Amino acid sequence: MEDLFSELEIYENEEQKQKIEELNEIVNGMNEEEFDSVFTIELFNKMDKMIEEKKMSIENTILLLKHAGYCIAMKNIWIYSSKTSSMDDRFEKMIAIENKKKSEEKDEYLLTDLCECCVFLNGWISLESISICMPCLLKAASKKEESEETRKENEMALLALSEMGYYV
Repeated sequence: MEDLFSELEIYENEEQKQKIEELNEIVNGMNEEEFDSVFTIELFNKMDKMIEEKKMSIENTILLLKHAGYCIAMKNIWIYSSKTSSMDDRFEKMIAIENKKKSEEKDEYLLTDLCECCVFLNGWISLESISICMPCLLKAASKKEESEETRKENEMALLALSEMGYYV
C-alpha cells in the first residue's frame, strides 16, 4: 500500500486522481491495524511535502484523505498520527485563511472539505477550527437539494459533525 502512495508523485493531476480512486477502493477494505500501519505521521508529512512541491494538488489530497476519514469514522477507528503532522498544520491554516475571505471570494466547498478532513483525521482540533467548522458543516448538512452528490455531501457533513462531538 505504501508503494502505491509513493507512486502518486510520478503522475500528473488526472492520472493521479485515477490512482487515488483506486487507492480509495483499497482503503474501503482496510481494518484498524492496516489503517494504523498506513496512515502514519510519515505519510501525512510526505503528502504535505508533495503539495508544497506541487507534486500533488490539494484537491487530490482531499479526495484521498476525505475518503479515508469517512472510512475511519464509519469503522469507528481512531488514528492520531495526523494531528502532529505538517498536513494538519496546513489544513488548519487553510481553514482559517478561507474563512477570513469575503463571502464572494470564499470557496465554501473547499472549506467544507478541509473541515471534514480535519475532523475525521484528527484526535483533536483547535477551538478556532471548531468555531469555523461547526457552522460550515451545519450549513453543508442542511442543503435541501436532492441530487446523489448533494446527499453524499450531506452525509459526509453530518458524519463529521457527529465525530466533532468527541472534541468539543
